Amino acid sequence: MFDISILCPTKYRHDSLERMWLSALGSAQEPDKVELVLYVEPYDDQTLSKCENLRVQYGNKIKTIVGSEEVIYSDLHNLCCSESSADIFMCAADDLVFRTYKWDKVVKNIFSKSEDKIMYVYPNDGHWGEELGTHGFFHKRWFDTLGYILPPIFTVDYSDNYLMDVSRSLNRAIYMENVLVEHMHWTFGKSEFDITAQEAHTRRQSTNNSELYNSEETQSAQYQDILKLHHVIDSFSGSDS
Repeated sequence: MFDISILCPTKYRHDSLERMWLSALGSAQEPDKVELVLYVEPYDDQTLSKCENLRVQYGNKIKTIVGSEEVIYSDLHNLCCSESSADIFMCAADDLVFRTYKWDKVVKNIFSKSEDKIMYVYPNDGHWGEELGTHGFFHKRWFDTLGYILPPIFTVDYSDNYLMDVSRSLNRAIYMENVLVEHMHWTFGKSEFDITAQEAHTRRQSTNNSELYNSEETQSAQYQDILKLHHVIDSFSGSDS
């Protein structure tokens, strides 16, 4: 039924969440083919209310996962992915704004040209450009191969770095320069340093994710992910041994 699932953990940003969703629908060529899968904390009453309002308005295009226990940051998109319907999904955030008309057509065209579908397709976020894909699109085959999009190890940051490392090692990092999905991040001066950002900053100060990212254990996990994904690519190219 759906071609693309937008996966979006969200917290205390009900207005930004709605802005993101409306911008995605408003700029899509086929908005009826896009679904939104949300992860919301059980105590975030305003966001839960917003999710229910969106569900009433958009029906089964909205799926909401209500957390029942503490979940580490880099596992949130994994949980959303497990509940998504489409083959193509986006690891998104509630502080994004879709700025390019027919963004969905561009994404689907890129994946349609790949037989194995193992790639990370990421837009221009208005800041990092090609250097870093902070948010982007995958095919379910990536998730099914690894059992996750990325391992549940980071409390904040470095998820994008991990994914860029893996996709670039495979030569499968695909940058969409002409598709702008603007990241309205507070560090870019595009939003307020709100309570959600403050909580993330607290985690940033209390946990050394940089050390974790550069650890031998994480490097080993990356290597294993690359091998598994490469095996899939080889199996479609006929060079699998």
